[in-house]
Amino acid sequence: MQELDYPERHHLNAAVGWLDLGDVAEAKAEADQVSWMNRFHPEVFIVRWCIHSRLGKWEAARDLARIFTRIFPDRPTGWLCLSYSLYKLNRPLEAFLQLLHRTEDFPKVCAFPYFLACYAWKMGDYRGAGKWIARFKALGGARKIKSGILNHTDLLLSCEKSSAQLVASPKSSKYREPTALA
Repeated sequence: MQELDYPERHHLNAAVGWLDLGDVAEAKAEADQVSWMNRFHPEVFIVRWCIHSRLGKWEAARDLARIFTRIFPDRPTGWLCLSYSLYKLNRPLEAFLQLLHRTEDFPKVCAFPYFLACYAWKMGDYRGAGKWIARFKALGGARKIKSGILNHTDLLLSCEKSSAQLVASPKSSKYREPTALA
């Protein structure tokens, strides 16, 4: 994939900055200035998906993730974002199945078993959730959690950060969900 050049890199970095500051409207305005030719660059996708998720536009986030998984089926972030979007649309079974069918493709991505555990728990499969959490811990996922509070967006995007140096993920305490994994 070709690297982003000026001015796209500038707009993308500005969008990330605005997300870090909590101004989603300004982040969207900056991301919208990226040319159409570069809209599906992996880094641009991540920022645009984060914008949709922060706005609570889960249908748009799902649609964007579906397109991304068709363009880049070998990148785990697209599948994670797609399943999480489905989950936020109150479709935990579909979210679970999306990831379950991809676990063999990404056996070392600890976010997959973590989210499978969340979805299994939501559906009432507590034993299955426990098995997925054990797999998450076995992959070293518990080391990613420092305070017992896990930012789901950070975990979704952590696999992308480990494979390539991408833009910083947007953080907001408003979107953190407490998770006890002790």
